[in-house]
Amino acid sequence: MMKILKYISIICLIFAIGSCDEDLLDETPKDFLSPNNSFTKPQDIESALNHQYNRIRSYNGGKYWDYSYLHYGTDLAQYSRSKTSYLGDYSSTLLPTSGIVSNFWSKYYRMIYNSNVILSRIEDIDYPSQEEKDIHIGEAKFFRGYAYRCLVHLYGGVPLVDTETTSPRRDFVRATKEATLEFAINDLEAAAAVLPGVEEVSAEGKASNAAANHLLAELYLALGDPDKAIAAATAVIDDPNIELMTTRFGSRMNEDGDPYWDLHQVNNQNRSSGNKEGIFVIQVDNSTAGGGAEDNYNYNNSNALSFERNYGPIYWQIKTPEPESVNIQFGPSTQEGGRPVAFVTPTGHLTQTIWGNGNWDVDQRNNERNIKRDWVVNNPSSSWYGKKISDFPQSWWDGLSEQDTMMYVTPYITKVTTVNDHPSFILLNEQTGEVNSLAGITYHDWYLMRVAETYLLRAEAYLMKGENQLAANDINQVRERSNAIPVEAGDVDIDYILDERLRELNYEEPRRMTLSRLGLLVERTRKYNPYSGPTIQDHNNLFPIPYGEIERNTLEVLEQNPGY
Repeated sequence: MMKILKYISIICLIFAIGSCDEDLLDETPKDFLSPNNSFTKPQDIESALNHQYNRIRSYNGGKYWDYSYLHYGTDLAQYSRSKTSYLGDYSSTLLPTSGIVSNFWSKYYRMIYNSNVILSRIEDIDYPSQEEKDIHIGEAKFFRGYAYRCLVHLYGGVPLVDTETTSPRRDFVRATKEATLEFAINDLEAAAAVLPGVEEVSAEGKASNAAANHLLAELYLALGDPDKAIAAATAVIDDPNIELMTTRFGSRMNEDGDPYWDLHQVNNQNRSSGNKEGIFVIQVDNSTAGGGAEDNYNYNNSNALSFERNYGPIYWQIKTPEPESVNIQFGPSTQEGGRPVAFVTPTGHLTQTIWGNGNWDVDQRNNERNIKRDWVVNNPSSSWYGKKISDFPQSWWDGLSEQDTMMYVTPYITKVTTVNDHPSFILLNEQTGEVNSLAGITYHDWYLMRVAETYLLRAEAYLMKGENQLAANDINQVRERSNAIPVEAGDVDIDYILDERLRELNYEEPRRMTLSRLGLLVERTRKYNPYSGPTIQDHNNLFPIPYGEIERNTLEVLEQNPGY
């Protein structure tokens, strides 16, 4: 019967005839899942929402071919293996036909589509309580608001779709940037009103009212409303169940460390560890043998985070001075940070200049635990065995090539890895700590939002109002946790806040979105990125609209961003 329906449908589409029985074609399928028969009970909605959480994890998983575009070509980072690829040369790699442009567009519209399906189908489902139904509606609107937040920061105003799309459309038009922001804000305000608090969510990693308010603070800033931004941020900061972690905690609190380092250790991201700083934490279950770890072993898996692989240097292949010139290490090891392969390199601005003004030795975020800059030679065949590369002669340092400093001898931001704490099933040798060739997964959960950023968003709102002392107070809440020298009110400007975000949130925040939101992507990239800076143009503050979307939209004009 279904085969007959299939062929009838094809004939109807091909010949556009009007003789097909509409009731026949609208028959609800019985032998496969479709939107018509998939949403009949609350558990079906829960399953659909779980797919949205999976998308959040996949979209923010540290993959160098997509997520890292939110870091490449900014003041934060650069592609390691070429000066011109991956936004090293904006003029040739950021085009309306570029795959990454359509990739982000389709990902976030897929999230929007799925929220719209949930919102349209949920009204026909009986729930045991209105509260449970409201929470599901709030989650769906949270994800739709999040998706539009990402789209507006990347592309500007975009088409607004607020209902389930059940047939092909070719008549999309772009809303204004302001209308897109307001749409996202309306969704997130509705979500904040019904989502539970961080202590009341049904499971770790679930969206809460604090997560919605955190995003609202950012979007109110983008809309130019600092008072509402302050109110939203304050609702998060004043939540008695949320606070900056200023003392040692968690799985490794008895080891040499600091509170900032504790934030990024295995099993320390969620509230069960005593951590009250996380607002929205991406959940990853790839470190428990027998619990899906074998399936997630491959760093290409959508359930895996691959920050370690893509964001760390190939430290174990650094060569000792000539004439010996052998690898300094016997191989990649858990003691040194796993097995990265260097696709993303931090800028010198991140690893050098922002730690000035007396903070280099006192700001704990810059210490060797958190930014590793030196390695011990542990290759027993080397005459340099037991010494550090900092002991190598100046002639060795002077002889490093540009590629050496991009891929091998470059600082390692250790939050992306799990130093001396990789799971045993990836170890080749438990005694030496050497890891196998498929290592590279980040074996801890990942912050999408934490309250340190909320403080910096509120500081930005105070700055917008000209209340620099209040802005400095909020910044110093974050700085004091890491023993950094407090900032004076007169030194606070938007560049200082952006530098503080680099110090605190490097690799966690989608840097491109932050800079594009503020209209400062071009200026800061020119100033701090020696590779992308010379090629970035004023219009590159936003991505182009994908050419394929414009081409398919035959019934209306889908306008391109200026300059493309």
